[in-house]
Amino acid sequence: MSVAAYDSVRDDSGLFRAIQRQHLGRRTLIIRHQHRPAPRPWRKWLLWLVAAAVPLAAALFQPWKSLSSEAVPTTEAIERLRPVKIDRPTPADTASVVLPATIRPWQTTTLHARVSGYLKAWHHDLGAQVKTGHLLAEIDTPELDQELAESKALAREAAAAAVQAKAERTEAEADLKVADGNLARMQADMDLVKSQLARREKLVTNGNVSREEYDTFRKQTDARTADVAAAQADVARRRANLATRAAIIDVREATANSRQSNVARLEELQTFKRIVAPFDGVVMRRTAEVGMLVTAGQDSLFVIEDTSRVRVQVNVPQTYSMQTRPGVAVAINVPEATSPDVQGTVTRIAESVDAVNRTMLAEIELENSSHRLQPGSYVQVALTMPQDDSAWTVPTNTVLMRVDGPHVAVVGEQNQVELKAVRLGRDLGARVVVLEGISGGERLVVNPGDDLMSGVRVQANEAHEPAGQIAQR
Repeated sequence: MSVAAYDSVRDDSGLFRAIQRQHLGRRTLIIRHQHRPAPRPWRKWLLWLVAAAVPLAAALFQPWKSLSSEAVPTTEAIERLRPVKIDRPTPADTASVVLPATIRPWQTTTLHARVSGYLKAWHHDLGAQVKTGHLLAEIDTPELDQELAESKALAREAAAAAVQAKAERTEAEADLKVADGNLARMQADMDLVKSQLARREKLVTNGNVSREEYDTFRKQTDARTADVAAAQADVARRRANLATRAAIIDVREATANSRQSNVARLEELQTFKRIVAPFDGVVMRRTAEVGMLVTAGQDSLFVIEDTSRVRVQVNVPQTYSMQTRPGVAVAINVPEATSPDVQGTVTRIAESVDAVNRTMLAEIELENSSHRLQPGSYVQVALTMPQDDSAWTVPTNTVLMRVDGPHVAVVGEQNQVELKAVRLGRDLGARVVVLEGISGGERLVVNPGDDLMSGVRVQANEAHEPAGQIAQR
């Protein structure tokens, strides 16, 4: 049987008594008090420190024990799966992009003064609806009127000179005829004298005619030959005079025509004294005021716009220029309007990219009889363009960017995550084209975290948003 020493109790006499009772069957051992040496003073303080440290250590150990127990995953925690939202790829058959655009009128013109003068009156103000040929303003042009009167007088003078030249030509033609007659007569006389001379030449040889008579006829033949030569020269002179008269007529007729053309020009300028509308439209600006001095070609009087139809001009970036063709569907939104978007199609394109801003100009022609679309307004044009490739598009918030490239988190049949590397194509704003890495039927984790790794099981929740086409930018 063994005996253990228990706690000691100190009394006033300095005696310690240890009592231990142990019942082993019917036997009891009592150890009576015995004398022990008196404890030293520092032991007293040590006992108090130990007594105070034990509860403090217990208090500190209890939270650490709780945290350690929580850090160890339990079976219940393992059963709770991480909930994730998933989305699916959509075919990239079409792409939609929203671009800023400007509304232009169907046609517009600025009416300037074509003649100088003083504005006499104006008849249509800002916002007035005008028709083709409506009188807008009148200009008083006294200087132009005097110039026209002078030009008409000069034209009449030139016409009279042309008539005189024609009469002179007629006279020259008659003189030429007279000269031709004289030449014919002279030639006949010369032929007669020559025949007589030939007979006298035979007779003088036989002695039947004197030599003096023969010389006389020979001299007459020479005289008639000289007369024929003079008549021929006169005919040539008169022919030249006739040609000169014809040239004079051409000059005077040209002068008359020139002056008449000047008259027509001035008369045409006089028609610009009346400023008229060139087409049906609306007066967008009026600067004409009665009495103002108008200078030809400098002063703008009216601005007319035809708003029955409008042109919506949009600069398409080079990225989308190849897919933008006439007939591509568009939706035009006026930010300030509460009515639905205006649907239309691309009417015409520039067929070339501007080297300055790398954009291609496209126009959408729209009917605007209700004047809903105001020229000069800013609008947003959503182009829906067909895609040439058979790629897929995914929401941009499903793409996880890693050091080794972009990835998507694919949830398999067992709700296990698999990270797949993908090759991205065109950025469409809310969605992005994926060229390689997916086949189209995958379930993709939306907003995957950096801590999401392959093999992790998750609780997949289908997104209730319609797939639709590619989101707009």
